Amino acid sequence: MAEFNYYKFHRRRQILKTVGIVLVALGVFTIIDMAWTVPIPLTGSKAVMAGLMMIGFGAAAIYNGYKLPVTEAIEIIHQNNKGGITASELVHLMRVDRLTADRIISVLMEKGFLKSSSKRNDTEEVFDAVK
Repeated sequence: MAEFNYYKFHRRRQILKTVGIVLVALGVFTIIDMAWTVPIPLTGSKAVMAGLMMIGFGAAAIYNGYKLPVTEAIEIIHQNNKGGITASELVHLMRVDRLTADRIISVLMEKGFLKSSSKRNDTEEVFDAVK
């Protein structure tokens, strides 16, 4: 298995956020501009539909750019060969902040992907993947 590439992960999220904001702005501009034929010659229902579609796709891209990276964390946990993972390891491997790593672990525990390990680390709690 290939190692988790945090650079591609963060780059993809940044591109999704940027594209989403641009699409929402273009959608709003298209709807506002439908009263005039300059610079976009769309008017009426075509302008509304095009604008709403751009706003919808933009909102979906923004959501996917900001949502909690749970699937990527599951990928990292399953690539980890030593059996357990800590929040500090998620911070190091995914290059996210500690609060995000704690939120990822709590969501994975709620969904049943992780459980608290019987082997304890001196400084932090270790979590095992449920098999």
